[in-house]
Amino acid sequence: MPARLLLLGVLFCFSVIVAVSPAVAQESAPSLWSLGIANDSFFDQDRGYTSGWDIAFTPQASPFTVRIGQDIYTPDRDNSEMPPPGQHPYAAWLYARGDYRYQLCPVVLMTTSVSFGTTGERALGEEFQDVAHQVLGFDEYEGWDSQVSERWGWIVGVELLWQQPLLRTPAGYGLDLITMLEGQGGNILVDLSAGVGVRFGYHLPELSATPEPNAPKSVYFTLYGERKIVDKNVFLEGVSSRDYSVEPERGVNTLSCGVHWREGAYQVDLDFYFPEQEFKDQDLTYRYGVLRLSYWY
Repeated sequence: MPARLLLLGVLFCFSVIVAVSPAVAQESAPSLWSLGIANDSFFDQDRGYTSGWDIAFTPQASPFTVRIGQDIYTPDRDNSEMPPPGQHPYAAWLYARGDYRYQLCPVVLMTTSVSFGTTGERALGEEFQDVAHQVLGFDEYEGWDSQVSERWGWIVGVELLWQQPLLRTPAGYGLDLITMLEGQGGNILVDLSAGVGVRFGYHLPELSATPEPNAPKSVYFTLYGERKIVDKNVFLEGVSSRDYSVEPERGVNTLSCGVHWREGAYQVDLDFYFPEQEFKDQDLTYRYGVLRLSYWY
């Protein structure tokens, strides 16, 4: 069953690529490929949202992006068969996702998304973590038999971004205020987020529904604060009454910061996230970084 699920995800992405490739070929212009890697080893931790990855494809001049990915959650470094009290449950999410972006006006961008995937053993969390730990020289975790059980899941989301330029200099330096509002719902997650942040640096990119393959060189930094209201999170609450579970905090604050670089066909984004307590009686908070490598080809 896991192999079948993975094959279905690959076939889904391949079908989308085949469908859009004639238009891309006609324009003879590059498409955007990107690889995202999330991990808490940036902070020498191994708990909570401990790792994730995704591979994304955006056809040139298209507002549509398709991706496949996986998220993994574990308790702290403890090899007991059941997470200790106050620790995050074992959980994994293997999914395929499609995003569609709308330019509502020059400074407002709306992104809609639909994700389909699975939790439980089909999500291959134990297998992917074992491989990663073998490569990094970490111990394998023994508690995956207690992971959140299997559920075929779906998530729909809407995000609004508003860019307000505060400063532009003749030399190309600038400062922006970014406001964000996001909601998502389904049988896996239901929550609502609002946030505000600043971007400052050289040649700040404008909000755009279609990624620009010929953008000028840019280097900039970001700092954001976000408040999330949580109604459902199966990675904490579990799927069935037999799952080890914890009670989510209904309000969670997250601070993030990042550095971003773009030159020619290459782009590198590195962001760090610092969530507050996410569930009741949580012993330890966690931090993680997300590295995204992008290439126009």
